[in-house]
Amino acid sequence: MTEQQASGSEVPVQLNQKKRVAFVAHCLVNQNAKVQEFARSRGAVPGVVDRLRSNGYRIQQLPCPEMAFAGVDRWWQGRELYDKANYRRHCRILAMNMAAPIAEFYRRGYEVVVVGLDGSPSSGVRYTGQAKNWGGRPQFDDGDYEVVAGMGVWMEELKSVLESCDIPWPRASGMLLDTTDWDESRDLPGCLDELDEFLRAGGTTAEISDDVIVRLGNSQDA
Repeated sequence: MTEQQASGSEVPVQLNQKKRVAFVAHCLVNQNAKVQEFARSRGAVPGVVDRLRSNGYRIQQLPCPEMAFAGVDRWWQGRELYDKANYRRHCRILAMNMAAPIAEFYRRGYEVVVVGLDGSPSSGVRYTGQAKNWGGRPQFDDGDYEVVAGMGVWMEELKSVLESCDIPWPRASGMLLDTTDWDESRDLPGCLDELDEFLRAGGTTAEISDDVIVRLGNSQDA
């Protein structure tokens, strides 16, 4: 039995396989949302969808907080410029909208993972990007953008919202694509191998009470 890939290739689908779902950073499957000059490919990052599906994951695309907040023609920004009250409030609103589907997948017995974009000021899981010299008149030096350990603002707020709703933060990792010297032929194979290893290990499972679902519904009605 086979399932047709969006790329035109085919991968085997096993019956009775584990129920798995991945909540994936928006731009990993839609590079058109990236800030100008940071897109690594046209459309999805090559190989990402194949790896997710070959490991038995349903794919749920997370929203792009930066594009929703500042548009498609936004300036390059480091974590410092996004680490502001209004942007965090914006991210929390998006996170509340994601809490219900994450809780529902847990409730239905799925293993849940989050796949972020490491190096991103918003979507980084293990690494984020800072540029302490950026600000004011837009005249940027690529070398000012530094990848450092830590979460991006969007991932921090998503994690915070889930935990405040008594929903466990899923097992999470990121693909390290947001570096100024990234090269597809050199770096993509290693990124995909690391993603494959992460996905094979499976995700988080959790018991979600009816009370959590009711509270999520009430919060969205407020």
